[in-house]
Amino acid sequence: MFVPGMVSATFKNTDIDGVLSIMDRASLHAIEWSENHHIKAGDLVMARETAAKTADRGIDIVGYGSYYRLGEGMDIRTSLDNAASMGCTQMRIWAGTKASSDVSPEERDKLASELGQAAEIASSYGIILNLEWHKNTLTDTNESALDLLRQLDDPWVRTLWQPTQELSFEERAEGLEMIAPYLSYLHVYYWDETGRRPFSEGLEHWRRYFSILDPKTVYPALLEFVKENTEEQFLMDVKALKGLIEEF
Repeated sequence: MFVPGMVSATFKNTDIDGVLSIMDRASLHAIEWSENHHIKAGDLVMARETAAKTADRGIDIVGYGSYYRLGEGMDIRTSLDNAASMGCTQMRIWAGTKASSDVSPEERDKLASELGQAAEIASSYGIILNLEWHKNTLTDTNESALDLLRQLDDPWVRTLWQPTQELSFEERAEGLEMIAPYLSYLHVYYWDETGRRPFSEGLEHWRRYFSILDPKTVYPALLEFVKENTEEQFLMDVKALKGLIEEF
């Protein structure tokens, strides 16, 4: 089962009330709030106020999109405090700052150790850490991401997934199948070699992606990267996404 929603960073320059108004117009009820663009790390007042406004609209906060990165000497508690203040049970983090091919075995072990320590802290908050699926991190290839998840083998560490452009369509589909047991939710968009495109043009790709996943499991499918960042295009993308979800 797929639940349509939004990544708030889709509208980076729109304030919280504006984002919620767009959610209302789109009849969406699931959101990932962004740390950098909407609820700054350490701003617990804003976190609580945003959580209350979101709940008043009948919208579920799927996760907190933090910018905590492994290997940067950051204190994860700052972001976790925000996530906890919002009532989140999931928080996005980043698996380093370098392409997996540029990370030595020693560096990789150190990052994995840090991730394990971060997960232990997160568990005390009751919050699952989700790895961002992204280039220039340890999740930039299917094999690297799966190896990291298996190495940790920690119920407090899972992953997000999105169709990264560095992989072919077939590689993306294979990777999604590989990490499906660890998947929390999806970041949804469609790009081609020219950049962002209307989601309706990517329906065949996403039909394949959705078909890989267990229909009995609930997966939030959160839209982002809208062509030209317009609300009009976003609403069209929502319509196309909802139509696709109805097939499943």
